[in-house]
Amino acid sequence: MDSSDSSMIIKTLVAIGLDEKAAKIYSVLLSKNRMGISDIAKETEIKRPTCYEHLNTLLKKNYAVRVPVGKRTYYKAESPKNILTLYKKSLQDFEKNVEIMTKLQETSSNKPQVTFHEGKQSLNLIYERLFKTIGDTYSIFPPDTFFENFSLDEYLAFDKENSLHAFKTKDLFVASKHTKKLIELRKDGDFKNKLHKVLPGSFTTNVDVLIFNETVALISLRDLSAVVIENKDISELFKSVHSALWKSLP
Repeated sequence: MDSSDSSMIIKTLVAIGLDEKAAKIYSVLLSKNRMGISDIAKETEIKRPTCYEHLNTLLKKNYAVRVPVGKRTYYKAESPKNILTLYKKSLQDFEKNVEIMTKLQETSSNKPQVTFHEGKQSLNLIYERLFKTIGDTYSIFPPDTFFENFSLDEYLAFDKENSLHAFKTKDLFVASKHTKKLIELRKDGDFKNKLHKVLPGSFTTNVDVLIFNETVALISLRDLSAVVIENKDISELFKSVHSALWKSLP
């Protein structure tokens, strides 16, 4: 068997879940009637202890069989056609149970995943995750509190990064001394996909609310802490609230 055939076999076996070294051992076994561990290690250039480890995997998966000869143990490759039959049967079993597994995942994924974060560095990770969102994002943003802990340069870097990924952002600014300046900065920059409106003066908060994908991040800028909730229903609720506020503003 030439090297190109061997490479193709190994690549095929790895693609269906076999470890590369185990695939290499099986490929070598195919070309021989039977082989001892020393010959396998020599042919594959894999150390004997590692050969034993991967041979055990091949035996468990029915890719190989033991062939006792006297006091010695040899190994032989199982027929590829028999392996294909077993693989097809496993695939059929998977197909039969895929609906059950899907329902189980849906049940699990519907439970909110909640994480807590503290400190500026941890909050930066939340912002970075938002900025890599491929899709629409929404926010309720309190500029004054934000700039107590972040610089203008940091804000502009965040804003630019978000523009590179999000299809469209809708930002509700809490009215403050910084709001007018931020709006002017956006006019001067290339932020065509970033929309904003200003909330009425009666609306006050120190929490930066971020809504993206199926995630809601509530960032308390006063004490640099956050709660991140991953749940479709909760994110849809916040999107609806944001939409109602957006439509109510000029």
